[in-house]
Amino acid sequence: MNSSLHSALPRLGALTLALLLVACNNDTGSTTLPGGDDDHDHDHEESAGRLVFTQAAGTNSRVYVYDLEQQATIADFALTYPATALHTSPGGRYAVIMQRDNDQVQILDGGIWLHEDHVDTGTPGLSALTLLGVKPTHYRGNDGLGTVFFDGDAATGSQFQLFSDSSLENDDVIASHTLEQAHHGIAEPRGEWVLSSNVSDGASAANGIALYHLHGDHFHAEGTLATACPGLHGGASNTTHSVFGCEDGALVAELHGDHFHDHKVTAPERLATILGSPDLTDFAALSYPGYNLYRIALDATEAEQVTWRENTAADAKPLAYGLDPHGEHLVLLDDTGTLHVIDTAEWHHHGQITVLDQAPADGAPAPALAFSGDGHEVFVSDPRAQAIHRVELESLTVSTEVADLGFAPLGLAWTGAAGDHDDHGEGEEEEGEHDHEH
Repeated sequence: MNSSLHSALPRLGALTLALLLVACNNDTGSTTLPGGDDDHDHDHEESAGRLVFTQAAGTNSRVYVYDLEQQATIADFALTYPATALHTSPGGRYAVIMQRDNDQVQILDGGIWLHEDHVDTGTPGLSALTLLGVKPTHYRGNDGLGTVFFDGDAATGSQFQLFSDSSLENDDVIASHTLEQAHHGIAEPRGEWVLSSNVSDGASAANGIALYHLHGDHFHAEGTLATACPGLHGGASNTTHSVFGCEDGALVAELHGDHFHDHKVTAPERLATILGSPDLTDFAALSYPGYNLYRIALDATEAEQVTWRENTAADAKPLAYGLDPHGEHLVLLDDTGTLHVIDTAEWHHHGQITVLDQAPADGAPAPALAFSGDGHEVFVSDPRAQAIHRVELESLTVSTEVADLGFAPLGLAWTGAAGDHDDHGEGEEEEGEHDHEH
């Protein structure tokens, strides 16, 4: 329910629902990776990274790793169940493979990670760790921490699990917490806190935020935010604030020492997707069912609508969306196959380019987005053409990175070690994601 979208990858036949539902072990410099190799290379320059995508084929489903430097698929592994969403871990090393329909999450080590002053490159492989819980749906990453929210059912309640790349390296999570009432929710990591969706007495869906403080391997409940958020759906954070979508706008929360300040930024329609970046002061929001774009300025009382449908149909719907890792470009891929780029420095339409020759067929897998580690490029999966395209965001040029896969790729995530940010514009992380339910 951020990525990365990225994004969560629903089937297009349920579009109106799906669009909301995207290190070394020691000082010797060696480690044993899940793929089985004991040796790895030290690359002292930034790595181009690796793309991870999946094939949905029932009990024959697989996950693939494509190396962007070698321009080749270097590994593939059998999945226990078909993936329903794919995300990049908070540190970039792992792919988080959601299998919502089968109540589990598998972890894939992409084999590239930052170690002190250099990048280590090793063999990809599936982790021994599997996260278990009923209906894992919403993934969020923020400031080196990630959470999976399990919607649960009447018998189990819902839960969230908190982890980092370091804990995943040790085949473990940091902590988990079970909530009494099952619901379609979110858990936003924020340092020693997790801000989780809350269901008040008598309500049928999330309508507020509960606060949980980390104590070792468990959490202590620390009350709820005073501001209500009816129809809560979606959330994101930057360095100072966390924002959540509501029926009447956005709930904004800011940590002050050991407590939070919160307020509402109103909107004329339901905000059901929130996008944010550590390098961007403002937040972006998409409405449902109108799919209009709004800017959430933290000192404003009302959200500001931003035009994204330039030179396209007024009823165009975004199939995938996200912010680049440095918050300079907001991209939206619409249902005609056109990619729209919004420059967040001035919140204006930077341009658009046709990426998909044909719109996805009804009932087919939806396309997905994954940004390169430096944020200069976005990769777009093309299930209908069985390919993956590369788009350079400044020049708006497109090329095919992977062709003739022989199957419709489901999900897309970039893994690797991102280099330092180098500004190439005047603008100041997260992949957009779509969820299965509203």
